Amino acid sequence: MERRKIIPLDKIEDCLEELFGLSDGEESEDGFESGEEETEAVFTEPSQEELLDVLNAPSTSSAADLGSTVPSDEYVVNADGVQIESISDTDDDDDDQNWKKVYFPHLPPTDRFDDSPLKLKGVLPPRSSPIIYFELFFSDEVLTHIVEQTNLYALQNKQKNWENTFVTEIRAFLGMLVLMGVHPLPNIDLYWSSDPFFCVSEIADVMTSKRFKMILKNLHLNDNSQMPKKGEPQFDKLYKIRPLIKTMNETFQSAAKNTCSQSIDECMVKFKGRSSLKQFLPNKPVKRGFKIWARCDSQTGYLFEFEIYTGKKGNEAETGLGESVVKDLCQKLIDEKLENVHVTFDNFFSSTELLQKLYENNIYSTSTVRTNRTNLPKKFRRLAKKNQAKQPVLKLAKGQYKWRVNRNVSFFTWMDTKLVTILSTAYHPKSKVTCKRTQKDGSKKEFPCPLGILEYTKRMGGVDRFDQKRGTYQIARKSKRWWMRLFYFFVDAAITNAYILYAQKIRYPINNLQFRTTLGRNLIGNFTSRKRRISSLPCFATKKPKIESRQKAKYGIPDEMRLTDVGSHLPSPLPTFRRCRACSSKEIAKKSKIQCSTCGVALCIVPCFAEFHKL
Repeated sequence: MERRKIIPLDKIEDCLEELFGLSDGEESEDGFESGEEETEAVFTEPSQEELLDVLNAPSTSSAADLGSTVPSDEYVVNADGVQIESISDTDDDDDDQNWKKVYFPHLPPTDRFDDSPLKLKGVLPPRSSPIIYFELFFSDEVLTHIVEQTNLYALQNKQKNWENTFVTEIRAFLGMLVLMGVHPLPNIDLYWSSDPFFCVSEIADVMTSKRFKMILKNLHLNDNSQMPKKGEPQFDKLYKIRPLIKTMNETFQSAAKNTCSQSIDECMVKFKGRSSLKQFLPNKPVKRGFKIWARCDSQTGYLFEFEIYTGKKGNEAETGLGESVVKDLCQKLIDEKLENVHVTFDNFFSSTELLQKLYENNIYSTSTVRTNRTNLPKKFRRLAKKNQAKQPVLKLAKGQYKWRVNRNVSFFTWMDTKLVTILSTAYHPKSKVTCKRTQKDGSKKEFPCPLGILEYTKRMGGVDRFDQKRGTYQIARKSKRWWMRLFYFFVDAAITNAYILYAQKIRYPINNLQFRTTLGRNLIGNFTSRKRRISSLPCFATKKPKIESRQKAKYGIPDEMRLTDVGSHLPSPLPTFRRCRACSSKEIAKKSKIQCSTCGVALCIVPCFAEFHKL
């Protein structure tokens, strides 16, 4: 019998390299996932006799000539009792004891994340008007607080000609702001213009422009005399709006039940003035303004909770900001001990430790992740460093992906048009679906895709949906006071949440434009502080234009109407005497009971009527 030669253990690696034909810098294909392979091969380590037989075989021998290389769904159990998918996959994990190719210890309830849609906590009549939903957030208590602080601020500043405001007037003031958002004009004064092209009688009839500007100037939310100075322990950068921040967060959460699928992201409030809170984000649509962290319902965009970013504290470098933001915004979900809750966020917030901590508090989460984060699989972190040098290291075909699992956190990177990297405690990367992608010839082609990536795309857009609805017909206007922009944000957020709840409750809801128009009219109601409605006055500019002709400045009538088709301008009687538009002045008041039938202004029949209608 022929005696077989024994190969030393230190030469086994050389034999394997010769067998499989891999060069030093070439990537092994094990660990690749593809939709074309339904099962993966489980390899058993060959004996020395089998290796020698292969070496003695002809050069056409391949890896398939080894003993047990048949595809199988069996798993190998390592020393720790963890099921590993195949021995070949563990070769990449020898230097990484945390990340392995294993299944989750417990199966997440992925089919339960949509079981609890957005619902109103209280009970409202079936056909409640928009103002009923808005008053869930801006109740009479909130309006009373605004009234008290506004009157106090005017008193402290000794505002001249100030008359104390009251709840009905502030409610009408908010209604005017809502209607101004629906019907924007470049200048506030134009809403009271006598020019019919600009005049908005529903706004101008409520109060005079002077009163509106007076309220806007003295509007306040907190007592300045009690504000802690900078350097004191109680100093708060958001002191001026702190009461409303607290109230809005409480009412947003008390009005609706928490859903099982939510997302966390940032939204920007535009502001270009001077403020230490202002942030600059060059890659965002709104580049300068206030940054607000928000937690919203994934499906509807309902805002449950928000937090205004005030910048770093002290002179030390800011670390762990994203993780602390997610923890703070999820604390209410943890306190309520909700079950089957899933939260999504982007790579600014994500880390392996954060997802594991959320899981330990019964919150499932999915997020994209930056490849330079710590505690990722060592192999992929090394690839990330090489990618920073612009070296194409990881070569995956479209639809292929690699994955690892660390305790309850799964990591997988999938090739779409570029690499997509995901962390999840809710979706295991072995759960695959298909997605369609448009090819160069316009046709659609299906590619395998991990379920977690499609679910992340589906559930991540909650804050974007809220921003989209808030940004339509918003009431925000330019202001030098930084906190006014945030006040406008609170009002818009309350209107947006009210509209979302209204749309969930009403079977055939109206659109956002109709909702805001109806809300503005409901807030105003029958309130008016004017002695005469502007609709009964002539519709021409009250603010005299700054031009050389004293006659035009005095008359204040558009020449297109005053001098066109003069034959149709006929005198007509008036029920009472009114001041003559041509000759009456502060020193000498002249009145007439004759008006022009076209211009609608009172004029002395001689000579003012003729002089008025010519240059």
